[in-house]
Amino acid sequence: MNSFQVTGDLFNRVFVQQVAHPELTVDYSSWMTILEALPDHYSLPDQEVIPLIPSP
Repeated sequence: MNSFQVTGDLFNRVFVQQVAHPELTVDYSSWMTILEALPDHYSLPDQEVIPLIPSP
């Protein structure tokens, strides 16, 4: 797979809190490899962990 930089926002679906960072670029090939290895409904942080994170 060819390696090239894309906006990191293309991969926001993995994160519970989807915050735009248009200035951030990531390696497309690396992120596709990561996404293909994750379960279908995986998110960061994991839904079971969220209640354990203390509020500020």
